Amino acid sequence: MLQPGPAAADCAPHIASVMAARDSGQGRPVDGWQPVTLPDDWSLRWPGHDGSVWYRLQLQRPCAGTAPASALVIHYLIMAGEVFINDSLLWRDRHLTEPLSRSWNSPRYWVLPETTGAKAEDIVWVRVAGVAAQTPGLGRVSVGHQDAMLALYQRELWRTRTLSVINLTVSAVLGTLALFVWLAFPAHRMFGYYALTSICWVLFGLNTLATEAWPFPSTEAVARANHLAYILFIASFCVFTWRLLALRHPDWLEKGLGMLGLAALGMILLVPGWGPLRLAGHLGTLILLLNILYVIGQALRRRQPEDYVVAVTFLLLITIAVRDLLVLAGMLKSDYVLTPYTCLLFMVMAAVLLGVRVARSSRRIERFNQELSDAVDQACTDLSRTLEKEHQLAINNSRLQERLQLAHDLHDGLGGQIVRSIMVIEQRDTPLQNDRFLSMLKLLRDDLRQVIDSGASATAAAPATPAEWAAPLRYRFANLCDALGINLAWQVPETWQTPPSALQCLLLARLAEEALTNVVKHSQAHQARVTLQQHEHALVLRVEDDGIGFDVEALQGASLGIGLDSMRARAERMGGTLTLHSCPGATVLEARLPLQDR
Repeated sequence: MLQPGPAAADCAPHIASVMAARDSGQGRPVDGWQPVTLPDDWSLRWPGHDGSVWYRLQLQRPCAGTAPASALVIHYLIMAGEVFINDSLLWRDRHLTEPLSRSWNSPRYWVLPETTGAKAEDIVWVRVAGVAAQTPGLGRVSVGHQDAMLALYQRELWRTRTLSVINLTVSAVLGTLALFVWLAFPAHRMFGYYALTSICWVLFGLNTLATEAWPFPSTEAVARANHLAYILFIASFCVFTWRLLALRHPDWLEKGLGMLGLAALGMILLVPGWGPLRLAGHLGTLILLLNILYVIGQALRRRQPEDYVVAVTFLLLITIAVRDLLVLAGMLKSDYVLTPYTCLLFMVMAAVLLGVRVARSSRRIERFNQELSDAVDQACTDLSRTLEKEHQLAINNSRLQERLQLAHDLHDGLGGQIVRSIMVIEQRDTPLQNDRFLSMLKLLRDDLRQVIDSGASATAAAPATPAEWAAPLRYRFANLCDALGINLAWQVPETWQTPPSALQCLLLARLAEEALTNVVKHSQAHQARVTLQQHEHALVLRVEDDGIGFDVEALQGASLGIGLDSMRARAERMGGTLTLHSCPGATVLEARLPLQDR
C-alpha cells in the first residue's frame, strides 16, 4: 500500500524570519540587522530616516521537490523598492531616488523559481526607498501555493486599485453630469457645487492610482498637491452640504470655517517642511469632522425625510472612520480600510437626493404645464364664445346700419323725387301726357336703382370734375324750379384741388337733393343758389334761398325735422358738420366735409 504523503500544513511554504537594516549605500548591509514584524513602519524605529532600508525575509519551502509551485505576494511597500530572490532580481521600481515611484497602493505577485532539493531555504531581499514623514516601510508579505497566492493577489488588486478606479469613475461621471446641468441652468448652483466637490475628490483620489511622481519633482511636491486637493475638497464639500440641506447658519460659523481653510491652504503653499503639511491635513480633517457633526445636528433638528437620509449617511461615514482608525492603531484586525470609499457613498447619496429633487421639480412642472394647458384651453373656449357673441353683435349692428342707411337713402333720394313728382302733378292744370308720366317713372326707377346700388359706392369712382357731380342734380331740379318760378343758380369749381371719395360725393349729392326738395316744397322762394367750394382741406356745400324761412329750434324741438336730422347724422358719420340758419328772406344750409391728401 502507498504510504500517505506529508501533511499539507507541513509542506506549506512560509517566512521563518524578517530582519531589517538601514542602507549604508554599500550594497546589502552586513550588520545592523534587527528583527521586525510586518507590516513595518521604520520611522518608529529610526525617526527622521529618509532613504532606503533593506529587509531580509528567510523563506522556507519544506516540500520544494514535491509540493506545487509556490508564489510570493507583497501587499504594498512605501514608497518605492526592488525585490530579489537570493541573488536574482524579481522586480524593481523605475525610480528609487527622488522623485520616487509610488508602490504604496500596488500589490506585487511573483511565482518563485523551482528548486531541486527536497527542502529549500531562500532569502528574499527587499529594498524600500521612502521618506520618514510618510510612514515608510514594508507591508504584509504572503507566501504560499501558486493558486492561493494568485487568488490573494487578485483580491488585493481589486481592493486597492479596481475599487479606486470604480470610485473615481463614478464620481467623475456624476460630477460631469452635474456640471452640464449647472452650465445649462446656472441658477441651480447646487449642481455647480456638486460638480466642484466631485472634481476635487477625483483630483485627491488620483493619489491612490498614481505609480509615478510625474509631473512633480519630488515626493514632498506630490504630497503638497494632494493636500491642496484635499483642502479644496473639504471646502466644496462643506458648502455643498449646506446648500443641499438649505441650512441657515450664523455668519461667524461660515467665516470661522473659511479662516481655518485659508490657514490650511497657507501652510500647504507657503510654509516649507513636512510638519506644517501634516498639520494642514489634520486641520482639514478637523474642519470636515466639525462640518459633519454640524450637519447631523441640523438634520436631526429639522426632522425632514431628506435630512434623515443625510444624517444617517454621515453617521455611517463617522462609523467607518472610527473603524479604520482602530485598524490603523492595531486595535482591530483587518486587511483593508474603508475610508477611501466613504466619499463615493456620500456622492451617490447626494446624487440620489438631487435626482429626487429634479424628479419632484419635473412633476411639479408637469402639473403646472397641465394646469396652464387647461387654463389656456378654457381661455380659448371663453374667447371663442366671446368672439362669437361679438361677431353676432357685429352682424346685428351691420344689419341695423344697413337698414338705417337704406332709410336715409330712401328719404333723401327716392322720397325727394316722389315729392317732386307729386308737386309737378298737383300744379298741372291739365292731365300729364303719357310720355311725361313715363319720364317721371323712369326717374323714380333710376333713384331706386341708385339706392340699391349705394352699398357699392365705397368702391365706385368719384366724378372726375365738380361739373360732373352737379350735372344730375341740375337736370332733376331745373324743370321743377322753372315751373315754380324759382331761379336756381349753380356755382361749382372747374376742377378738384383734392379729389373727394365716391362716398363723399354721394353724401354731398344727397344733402343737396334734400335741401333743394325742402326749398321747392316749403320755401316759396324766388331765388335759390347751390355753391360748392373747395378749401385747403375741406369741401363746403351751401344751399341758399330767399323764401319765408322757419324756426329751426322749434322744428327740432317738435321732432319734425326728420330730413334735417338725417342729413346731420350722415354728415357726422363721415367726420363732417352741418349747420342751418333761417330767417324770413334768407335760409342757408352749409355742409363741411374734411378731405385727406392722396
